Amino acid sequence: MPEAGAERCVGSALFGKHVSLVYDADEEFRDLLTGFAARAVAAGHRVVLFLDADSADLGRALAAALPDAAPGQFTALRYRSRAGLAGADGGTSQTGAATFGEGLFGVQELLAAFTRLRDEAFAAGYSGISLAVQMLWTQRAGFTPTDLLAYETRVNRFFGDPRVTGLCLYDGRHFAKELLARIGAVHPGPLLRFTLGGWGAHLRLTGQLDASNVGSLPSILDLVAEADSVVLLDASELEFVDAAGAGTIVRFAASRPHRHTVVRCARGVRQALQLVGAEAVPSLVLRDGVAGV
Repeated sequence: MPEAGAERCVGSALFGKHVSLVYDADEEFRDLLTGFAARAVAAGHRVVLFLDADSADLGRALAAALPDAAPGQFTALRYRSRAGLAGADGGTSQTGAATFGEGLFGVQELLAAFTRLRDEAFAAGYSGISLAVQMLWTQRAGFTPTDLLAYETRVNRFFGDPRVTGLCLYDGRHFAKELLARIGAVHPGPLLRFTLGGWGAHLRLTGQLDASNVGSLPSILDLVAEADSVVLLDASELEFVDAAGAGTIVRFAASRPHRHTVVRCARGVRQALQLVGAEAVPSLVLRDGVAGV
């Protein structure tokens, strides 16, 4: 399930990750957003919040709570779907509040909005971009559970850029616990960071891979599963992996019998992989870890 508790995920350690949180009180939600936005502004990031239709006052309060934000650095967008209101490019409604969601606004449109905001932020010289989404608006937009799971899975690729941070906030009073558990399973969580890029089909894992986030690993590996080349899984900065995580990596390599999966890792991770059968998979190659290579 997405994590609970503001104190666990609003610090600078969140940067470069894709995390979901559940809140059960409006005050907790405000604290989460305020902490997230303040730290991102202090880090020099472009900060954009996607809020529900009823959160106009919250957006103004957050702007007032960020006196150090440079002009244009912070934007709170409020969901409005009726004709005549602006879409996700940060237009304004008749009340002057920045809005998104005009017309048909589904998974593809949201991801396109993220991409546009990211490109504009980097073109403007920001060192990173931090996006927070109050997911309650998706119920107004008609998102189904399938839509939410598709979004959470597909957006992992977008947040594979270490300069991009994502926080998805779910109101536990309005989303079913079973759905929240399924959504949490596709999030890496605060302990695991992944990055796409580099040589070939290159995926880098850092942090810890354990029971709290191992459910997200298949969707992360899916990002490179169809690569018609060698896959390099750089786990040289992975501090810990449990048996379930190691088994997922071994099964991934076994699913690509005609293409090598090279795992660069330290001794502890290597031993975990060997314990769950790495040596029985010819396409899996283990290499000593050299962090950052």
